[in-house]
Amino acid sequence: MKTTIDLDEAKLERVMKLTGLATRREAIDFALTQAERAAKVKSLLSRPFFEGITDKVVVDPAYDVLALRRKEKPARA
Repeated sequence: MKTTIDLDEAKLERVMKLTGLATRREAIDFALTQAERAAKVKSLLSRPFFEGITDKVVVDPAYDVLALRRKEKPARA
């Protein structure tokens, strides 16, 4: 899609230099990708950690990871 916009030329040049991108199109696409990623992270971090399961037991209290590891460890000869 072609769009006409006013850009901060100095900022665009700095982004291109810092990222090693060769074209304006690559730099703008990179900036949009980074903005999208940042928005997704912000959205994920704003959610409650265990949304909908905070009142439930998440891990069985009888679960013993060390006992499981000992079972999986080969016996020494």
